[in-house]
Amino acid sequence: MSPKKMDPPRDMQLGMHFETIKHGTVTVIEYYNTHTIVVAFNNTGNIRATTAAKLRRGDVVDRNVPAQSSMVGNKIMSASHGQLTIVKVEDSNIVVLESEDGEEVRMLMAKVKKFQETYAKLHEDIVTNKENKPKSLDSLTKRSKKAKDVNKILNNMIKNYGE
Repeated sequence: MSPKKMDPPRDMQLGMHFETIKHGTVTVIEYYNTHTIVVAFNNTGNIRATTAAKLRRGDVVDRNVPAQSSMVGNKIMSASHGQLTIVKVEDSNIVVLESEDGEEVRMLMAKVKKFQETYAKLHEDIVTNKENKPKSLDSLTKRSKKAKDVNKILNNMIKNYGE
């Protein structure tokens, strides 16, 4: 028993393009109902069925693409090659990177993940050094224990001044 075809809404017309979170754009091929919409991934050509809600959210996953491909485009820092950009992830746990000079570099996945962690930590430190400002109203009004103790001492001194 196949699902009954219904008329698609305006934003789900055949040929409409939707952006996904991790796998590029998809094109609507067939619309049956809100629970069954057939789409094709523009970059790989893979075809998949999804729901209208997931399609509108961009939450459509290309199952034929390896999970590590979401790493493509990330940058890492290497002592010997400088800043590297991840170009491709191969099946045999090898990552292809490109240096700023255009030189191709191959590394093992474990090494790349280690570089990514250190790059993220370095980048995070730079951001936190620039922004040591309070993030909320609560953090602006909170006082440290020392400040409270100093305020108590000053209040006691003012009360006892005239005695």
